[in-house]
Formats: sequence, structure tokens, C-alpha cells
Amino acid sequence: MHQMSGNRRSLAFGVVAVLAGLASGVAVAADLSIGTPDKEPAAIPEGIEQAFDIAFGTRYWIGMGTTAKDLYDTTGSTVLSRLTYDGLTTHSGEVFGEIERSSFFLKGIAGLGAVVGGNLKDEDFPPVTTPYSSTNSDQRGGFLGYATIDAGWYFHERGDDRLGAFFGYNYFRQDVNAYGCTQTATNPGICVPSIANSVLGISQKNNWHSLRAGLNGEINRGKWRLRGEAAALPLVVLNGHDYHWLRMPPGCTTTGCFTGAIPEDGTGWGVQLEAMLDYHVHENGRVGVGVRYWHMRTRGHTHFENHIIGGGGLPQPVNWMTSILGLTAEASFEF
Repeated sequence: MHQMSGNRRSLAFGVVAVLAGLASGVAVAADLSIGTPDKEPAAIPEGIEQAFDIAFGTRYWIGMGTTAKDLYDTTGSTVLSRLTYDGLTTHSGEVFGEIERSSFFLKGIAGLGAVVGGNLKDEDFPPVTTPYSSTNSDQRGGFLGYATIDAGWYFHERGDDRLGAFFGYNYFRQDVNAYGCTQTATNPGICVPSIANSVLGISQKNNWHSLRAGLNGEINRGKWRLRGEAAALPLVVLNGHDYHWLRMPPGCTTTGCFTGAIPEDGTGWGVQLEAMLDYHVHENGRVGVGVRYWHMRTRGHTHFENHIIGGGGLPQPVNWMTSILGLTAEASFEF
């Protein structure tokens, strides 16, 4: 689909060029027909044609990921609960673009997708939960959304090869849902009997905001080009909400139930890496395949205060982690 899109853009460009040539020919013919003397074409100021280099296109990303949290007691010394969403299959489509002038560039991507598979392993530990509990739930119906914008410059160039540095910002939204619940350890009181996998038990909606600083470069050999990018995320800020649907009104009204979603926050770090090999299929068109890896982690708090029916509750330390590794395919147009 992406290649067809690039061909359509290339075809459109060619049609415009042909029409422009025909129009120019008609104008010359009209000049000659009325005896207008030949004129030199107006000079184009040097450098105007190459004032900007612009590239844009579409990309598909299929990935496999994990997102998990450890919840501690109020002292931060004992792990009380661990939720691990693993085997998360993700699919997303994105648009991207870059504009460059005099080695300075501005680039960005924006994408939307779905988290279509996976499993939640929900563990609770002694001394609060005795005996140890471990349950499994199906993950489905998740959501993925992200956007990145960077500004930078190519500070080293040798022939068609170059190396640049950039600074930017990334937004990443990830929603996951856990359906059903089956006890896989010995605890007799949690998910015994099992809950059908048609019942939505838990949802997690996380927003990750990151500052980026990194290097990018490319190597060109004939029609082939190898590009790479490595970004450190020195500051990652998490804003999320935990929905324990079976412990929320109207079905739950006793002490220990929640008034609604439980807010969570945190700060931390991360990395974002990618590489792409593409081929010049047309003067202005490229197709390529690549690999991408994103990883972020934070430390913060789950804010139970004012969110428990009957009162009580204190902020409890929580560590969050998310990662996705996957393959990409793209089609782009440049001029």
C-alpha cells in the first residue's frame, strides 16, 4: 500500500511536469505566431532551487512489547504487587516528514495504532497477600498513539554521507486492557472461581512525555541508503491511570473499593533507536524497511489518597517500564 502511494505521488509529479512543459511550449508557439522576438528566460537567483530539501511519507510499524509496574508499600522497601503486560502485539501507521536547509533540519512523525494481543500476569506478594497469588488475563483492545518532533543540524559531511545531532520531544500514549482472570498459584481468594474472559477487569492508560537528544546519520551507496538514529531520553515524565473495573461503583460499595481510576505518576529515562535501509525506486521516491526499539522507565507514586471508598489511602511508590521492538516499512517522496 505504501509503495502504491509513493508511485501515485511520483505519477502526479510527472503529470505536473508534462503539463508545465506543454504550457511552456504553447506560450513559445504563441510568441512566434505574433512575431515576438526571442527573449532570454529570466535568470533564477543562484541557490533558489536548492533552498530547501523536503521529504515526507508513510510508515507501518509492527512490534512486540512489554509494559509493567511494581507497586511498593508506603516505605518503598517491599514489593506488594506486580502487573506485567507481556507479549503485546502492536500495529501502527504513521506519517513522517523532514525539511532541511543549509544542513539544519526539522523532522517529525505522528502515528496511531492498536495493541491487539498479549497477556497480563498479576502477582500479589506476602505479607499483605498470603499465600502468594498469580493470575492470568487476556489483553486485547489496546491503543497506541505517538508523536515526535526534532530540530538539529548535520555537522559532518563527506560526499553523500553525513552525521547530525538533534534535540526534540516525544509523546507516547499506550492503553492496555485485561479481560477475565484465572488463578495460577495457590491463593484461594483471588479469581477463584475464574472470571470469564468476556469480563473487563483492569485497564491501564499511560501518557509518556520525553525529552530527546541524539545523533542521526546516513550512508549512501548508489541507489541504496542506510540511515540510523539513536536518541537518549534524559527526562521521561509519566502520567497514567489504573482502572480496576471490578472494584469500582456501581457494583462495588464496600471498604477497599475505589471511587474511580487511580492516578499514577513518575519521572525517569529511556532510549529510542532505529535504523532504515531504503532504495531509490524513482528520482523522487524511495521504499525501505527497518527496525525500531523504544524503552522507557519511571519511578513515582500511585495515588490512593481520596480514591478509596470509606476514606484512607496514601501515595505508594510505583516503578513503571515499557518497551517495544519491531519492524518498519515505509514509502517516501522527496524533492
